[in-house]
Amino acid sequence: MPTTTRFVLPTLTPGSTHTLIKHSFGLTNASRSAYLQAATHADEHPGLLVLQHLMDALLVLESQGKLLGRIDVVPYANPIGFGQQVFGQLAGRYDLATGENFNRNFPDLTKVLIQGLENAPVPFNDTRAIKDRFARALAAIHPVDPLGAGKHWLLTQALEHDILLDLHCDTSSILHIYANLNQRERALNFAAATGTRAVFLEDEAGGLPMDEAYAKAWKPFLDQQLITPQQLGFSATLELRGQSDVDDELAAEDARGILRFLQHEGLIEGEEPVLDAASVMVYPLEGVCHLKSPAAGIVAWKKALGESVTRGETIAEIVPLDLQPGAPRTPVISQVTGLLVARHHTKLTRTGQKIGMLAGQDPLPDRQSGKLMGL
Repeated sequence: MPTTTRFVLPTLTPGSTHTLIKHSFGLTNASRSAYLQAATHADEHPGLLVLQHLMDALLVLESQGKLLGRIDVVPYANPIGFGQQVFGQLAGRYDLATGENFNRNFPDLTKVLIQGLENAPVPFNDTRAIKDRFARALAAIHPVDPLGAGKHWLLTQALEHDILLDLHCDTSSILHIYANLNQRERALNFAAATGTRAVFLEDEAGGLPMDEAYAKAWKPFLDQQLITPQQLGFSATLELRGQSDVDDELAAEDARGILRFLQHEGLIEGEEPVLDAASVMVYPLEGVCHLKSPAAGIVAWKKALGESVTRGETIAEIVPLDLQPGAPRTPVISQVTGLLVARHHTKLTRTGQKIGMLAGQDPLPDRQSGKLMGL
């Protein structure tokens, strides 16, 4: 049976508490392990159901003695956001007390880790020694607010592991993955295992979301050639389509895909699955175009999610509401040749409002490394 750990966040108001929980499956002292969490943005719910299906499967695998490593699951990563109801609507992306994005500004351990390596390098490929450095660096940070304490606890749990999978979704999108540039092969394997067509790779996205804070912690050891890419910690964000795609059959298939990847990584007993990444497209995060509306009105899409787009092509039209009958629509023109990845589900748009996301192979001039994630 799994063991359960609870962490009560500090509170700023009398009589209110928030609690994070973690379920640990498999071998406590395993040489390899994985960590998964969902709903870092509390209004993104497909991952919540996926992890329930995943844990059902892990219970069976554990009872059969087929877990070769440790797998930790945080079934919900944002109890603060769950409680943010505004007139019946869940506002789960930003902390209403501070305005901070729940998936930004995780602790950055880079400076402390580099200083530590200057004084005492770790043995080559000694992941236990590296994880000990992570734990010591995090133990020196003492956030007192609930938001900071929650992020600190989540990253502390994740950095005990060799793999971090953070489950998110867009408003309305196809499956896609964000991962670090130095983890291309494993990101492609993850995509192939989960049936994901599009992978976005970057060196530094910016904003310190969970997966980047994890990857940045490992990077000094890679840069100083103290670990091989094969032993490097792997982190990825899996975007599970759109917010309304909470469905038992979809969730069960997504959970099976994650299990295929964990089996491929050697954490689950069984014949290693054959992963064919030939159909997976890799895009630089610098080539992602956040599509903005050129006018105010109703969005009428001309392209479906997952369809190819061509630079200069009309992919949607904005229908005006305050002009004379028969007034012309305003075309929304693709700035890239590539793929329509996401369409925002809000159809009444303001001028300049983001309405979708396109992926292209060529970096765009307005995209800057370290500032690629936005708010």
